[in-house]
Amino acid sequence: MAETLKGKKVVVIGTGMGGSSVAALLAREGADVTVLERNSYPGGKAASFERDGFIYDTGVHWLARGNKGPMGEVASIVGTEIEFVTLDTAMEFTTGGHTAVISQNMDEDESLQNLFEEIGVSHENREGAKTLFKDLARERTPEELEALDEVSFSDYIARFVDDEQINRLLDGFTGMYMCISRRAASTGEFILCFSTQSKQKNLCYPVGGMRAVPMAYLDAMQSLGGELRYSTPVERIVVEGGEVRGVDADGFIPADIVISNNGVKETVALAGRHNFPDDYLSMVDSLRLSFGAVSVKYALDAEIVKAPLACYFPDFRDPELVERQAAIFVPVPSIADPSLAPPGCQLVLAGSLAPPGLEEPEQAKAVCNEMLDRIENTMQDLYPGIEDHVIWKIRTDTRYIAEISGRLTGEVIGVAQNRHQVGNKRPSSATPVRGLYLVGADAGGRGVGTEMAVDSALNLWRLLRNE
Repeated sequence: MAETLKGKKVVVIGTGMGGSSVAALLAREGADVTVLERNSYPGGKAASFERDGFIYDTGVHWLARGNKGPMGEVASIVGTEIEFVTLDTAMEFTTGGHTAVISQNMDEDESLQNLFEEIGVSHENREGAKTLFKDLARERTPEELEALDEVSFSDYIARFVDDEQINRLLDGFTGMYMCISRRAASTGEFILCFSTQSKQKNLCYPVGGMRAVPMAYLDAMQSLGGELRYSTPVERIVVEGGEVRGVDADGFIPADIVISNNGVKETVALAGRHNFPDDYLSMVDSLRLSFGAVSVKYALDAEIVKAPLACYFPDFRDPELVERQAAIFVPVPSIADPSLAPPGCQLVLAGSLAPPGLEEPEQAKAVCNEMLDRIENTMQDLYPGIEDHVIWKIRTDTRYIAEISGRLTGEVIGVAQNRHQVGNKRPSSATPVRGLYLVGADAGGRGVGTEMAVDSALNLWRLLRNE
């Protein structure tokens, strides 16, 4: 236990993956932790909801490593258990008229040969594609990753192979891992995501829905003496003389340390821009965000979708598909955890990337509705008759994500993992205001989405233990 944290008054804003995990870690150190959640339920972008016997997630989630990554590490440290179901295969991927079943062994020759055959990689490009995947899967030192952080992932792929099917496949991976395009994505960050997943071979889903992860951390935090307050939005982070004093949230709550899981841009606004130096404000203002997402959540009265996880990329050379379809990511959580749907039924989540925020609300609504229509068209094309089995379906847009998470816009991850915003160029968890810290996917972590948020919490915990 770090004596420097024992008895310190800590306020954590938000119960997302980063907030819930850092709260549990600090409570373990003996800190006096209070967690404030604006909603009446936990989890933020990792929340789950119940309807007619189904449990569905806020977002369209799957986990790259589960208990073998940062989520499992936090659970072990704070003394809680989270059950994950590991898939036999990674996913079913369809594009350009070809469908491939991708195994968890993406670093093995036989698996790669089967993948290239099934996905339709041209024979003359298969050796280059194999060399590419082998290079992606190998472990690298932090220094090697840093050297690749500023390299565009599309440029990196071109060093090995130029194949349309490989490009689409890796577009799918980049979208799932980082919610940006392969042209914008950092090679170093992609390699970190891909190589750790390849090594652990643990693509999985938590039993009980995504909310099971933050709920386990929050339960651990409370068992260690921490306090959790729902329906308590923070109105202001109080700063005096360059140092945090607490927060205004249904009254003043004093704190030695305030940790915000609310996003770097939102945190600056809550604390007051006048409390930050100009160079920090310029950095924050310049940060680019990841794509947002729209989704259609299906409650079905039959088991229609066979793959536990599917990814589909249309052939956009076909003008009819350009007008009708969307690239979609389709997890079926009830295959991993049948308790998420009534017997004989199925829960299917179909999502697609979208602009995170548009200036005109009506424009944003129109863009999202068009994307949602395309998702439904695509699902009907891929799974004929699916509409005959719908008990209910929910269409969610970027405003839905923003409202649940308390963010200004509906981006999926937060600060985009582009080649200018990863590694040592990503915002630090420490801010120029003494005692004010950031946690979550925006700052101080690396990896895939929700796992990056928990990695951020681990890194902040280590930082505070050593201060």
